[in-house]
Amino acid sequence: MNLQKLRIGDKKKTLLVLISFLAVYLIWGSTFMAIKVVVETAPAFISMGIRFVLAAILLALFLPFSKGIKYHRREIFNSSFLGILYFTGCMGFVAWAEKYIPSGIASVLTSLIPLWFLVFEVVLYRNRQPRMIAWLGILSGIIGVIILVGLNNIKQMNQVSLLPFLAVIVSSMLWSFTAILSTKIKKPKNRKLDLSIQMMAGGLINIIVGLFTKELNDFSMEVFNIKTVSALLYLSTFGSILTLLAFNYLLDNVKPSLVSTYSYVNPIIALFLGWLILNEELNIRIIFASALIILGIVFIKLGEKKPKKIKMNSERQTIKAA
Repeated sequence: MNLQKLRIGDKKKTLLVLISFLAVYLIWGSTFMAIKVVVETAPAFISMGIRFVLAAILLALFLPFSKGIKYHRREIFNSSFLGILYFTGCMGFVAWAEKYIPSGIASVLTSLIPLWFLVFEVVLYRNRQPRMIAWLGILSGIIGVIILVGLNNIKQMNQVSLLPFLAVIVSSMLWSFTAILSTKIKKPKNRKLDLSIQMMAGGLINIIVGLFTKELNDFSMEVFNIKTVSALLYLSTFGSILTLLAFNYLLDNVKPSLVSTYSYVNPIIALFLGWLILNEELNIRIIFASALIILGIVFIKLGEKKPKKIKMNSERQTIKAA
């Protein structure tokens, strides 16, 4: 009888792991397309603010059913600060960039997060020198970015068309730095509380940035169409809360190295959906450049040394809640 229960438990766990991987791969990959749909008619920062504030409120509804809700004022401040860096400094600017560049390209540039993790760890922890294959990965990623952005845009640095690419690259860099920073400061131990605070703080600052940059000047009633509202609700629920729960479940039940494979899969999903649904361009140059970047990320992962505690914590924080 106990053996039968054990087998049922193993099957249930296997099924949950499979569902969680599908959520992290497919839903996170599709969030870039959903953001593109939203920002076609809605202001970028304000819409992302609404997204994260709504997600924070919905997630907070589960807090009364959680155990260990203890916190200090300093922890609330720290979580709020991290939320501003994550959801305004990173996701807000990615949404702004998607007003001008395809969603698939934005996803590929965001996948550089492991590259920046490696760079920051080498700078901050000089005793952690990666293997040669990791440096080849960095080189492959840089070449891929150059090809993806285009040499003409790089030569003409004063052109506005280059700014969205730079915004996404800097956002991925900031995300990696913030993830490492988050391992150094105290936060509420309850994950739902921590993330609720982060999303609420980041969401509110997104709205403030949108108001300060006069995004409402371009506001129109077209925002309230079914497509835009549906995409925004999808981002708040499936794209933020569901994927977070799936991601945390995987971290608790699967090796972090396997969980991190989302950084290879998400750009492929985003490129395909952008081409299939949004009619975004997908030519040989984009495919080749994206392949170089993803190959670079694979090389970086292969070149990592055995993760220590800091690495494990950083991996947990690399949540692409796009």
